[in-house]
Amino acid sequence: MSKLRRFLSDLSTMFFMGVGISTTRTKQRKLDLRKLVSGNGWRLINRDAANVEYKGQQAVRLDSRPDAGLAWIEGLRFSVGKIDLDIAAVKQDAGIAFRIQHEREFEAICFHVGEEAQNEGETQGVDVSYFSTRSGQTASRRTRFDLPYSRSGEWFKVRVSISREVIAVFINGSNVPALRVDNSAGGEAYGSVGLWVGAGSAALVADLRIQEARSEIERQVRSMMGRRMADGS
Repeated sequence: MSKLRRFLSDLSTMFFMGVGISTTRTKQRKLDLRKLVSGNGWRLINRDAANVEYKGQQAVRLDSRPDAGLAWIEGLRFSVGKIDLDIAAVKQDAGIAFRIQHEREFEAICFHVGEEAQNEGETQGVDVSYFSTRSGQTASRRTRFDLPYSRSGEWFKVRVSISREVIAVFINGSNVPALRVDNSAGGEAYGSVGLWVGAGSAALVADLRIQEARSEIERQVRSMMGRRMADGS
């Protein structure tokens, strides 16, 4: 990727983070995870859900089963914007699924949380990965970050920022992405938002929110980017 295209891609990422461009407008929506238990408005595949409390926070626990599990809001059409989730730093494979068409076609950001740190000076490792089951897509990416002993076993916050050009993952409010993936879906890709659980793992999560970027705002940014490209600046 040329330096100019990379700069414009970074600008787009910053836009959907809500950093640096104060005129960004989004429609925020909290997805009620408690309804997973009753199935009201949710589709739940290969998992059962229970409402629990962990570290003083109301949460949802999805049980462990041999194959992967998936849950999503029925009827939701999400394309670009931000998805926020709290994940408990306990040993688990859990994550955010998006652009879900059905149980075999979706994209996901997954968190493989390792064993809790037992002693001062130790850290708890978390592997972060992206994968897609969409037809014609084979892209996958992986990185890792470490939680210090003081944060091991606690909650950590995840934000997935999705533009037409870039998918970026931010941890605990950082402005520097832990993982960045070129958005291979491109175009007008729509689908639901929900949770992914790895094979043989339970999941303990809370506070799932989405912020949908308004299409006219994104068109303005793309127009600006197009002018910069035409000028060759």
